[in-house]
Amino acid sequence: MGNLLYLNNEEQTNLELRIVKEYEDGIIPFDLGWNIWISISLIIYCIGFVGNGYIIWLLGFQIKRNRFTIFILHLAIADSGFLASIVIYKIHLFTYFLRSNILFLFCAFFSHMMYINANFILTAISIDRCVAVLFPIWHHCSRPKGLSSMVCVLLWISSFLLTGSIVLFTNVFGKYNLFGLHFLVTAIVSLPLIILSTLVLFIKVCVKPKQKNQGRLLLMILITLLCFLILAFPLNVLVVILNFFSIQYSPDLWYWREGVLLLSCLNSSINPVIYFLVGRKKRAQTKESVKVILQKNSNPLTRPLQQK
Repeated sequence: MGNLLYLNNEEQTNLELRIVKEYEDGIIPFDLGWNIWISISLIIYCIGFVGNGYIIWLLGFQIKRNRFTIFILHLAIADSGFLASIVIYKIHLFTYFLRSNILFLFCAFFSHMMYINANFILTAISIDRCVAVLFPIWHHCSRPKGLSSMVCVLLWISSFLLTGSIVLFTNVFGKYNLFGLHFLVTAIVSLPLIILSTLVLFIKVCVKPKQKNQGRLLLMILITLLCFLILAFPLNVLVVILNFFSIQYSPDLWYWREGVLLLSCLNSSINPVIYFLVGRKKRAQTKESVKVILQKNSNPLTRPLQQK
């Protein structure tokens, strides 16, 4: 057994289980800070489930999808899957009768696949918005109609194969210690593109587009990218450090790991809040405000091109 970030370290696994056991036996009391931490985590999980579930329901059944909202729908699905796997992992960790290698492998594989796919989809969104800003005529007139759906399918397949191969070779075959390599690959691929896209969109937002709705959409994407860099990317860094550098595992590092994991969950939960706050209009209902930002603003410089 192991944990979601450091799969093959028996010393770390034993220490983690000992910490949990001492909490359960009352040797280490559940102090006020720990109770507050658990409460904050539960609130974040609930907000994430409800928010992403609402976006999935809205885009899946209420709004005719376009080239932009297809990405948003798949991002919400990936974020929801990541949050669900983290909740299952917490139950698996703190409940003895559910503790098993099979359940752990499922949590590791599923959470990593969802997290990596969310990274890939957000990268695709940032590239798509930059192309729309830099080459608006081509983006509106010449962009293939089904490109968004095709890209999302390819990203899901890539995430599945990348995560599955790493977990399989590391934990099942046991010959290769490759755990963390998929996070390193994701960081190398996604980080430069997201940073470049963030700079381009930041410049565009500072220019202040003439149309108000266009500026709101760019601001929404910019905030989403910044939240990813601040909240989610530290998880990539921590996983790479834990698996590629010789670091002695300790209780302090366990708490750091929990903090970084919580930040990633916060990033997966905050996107629906961003959509609502940026798309909000005075005296507008929540559903209408989210519809405005998701449905009517698929292209920041031209009229949206709808696609099923």
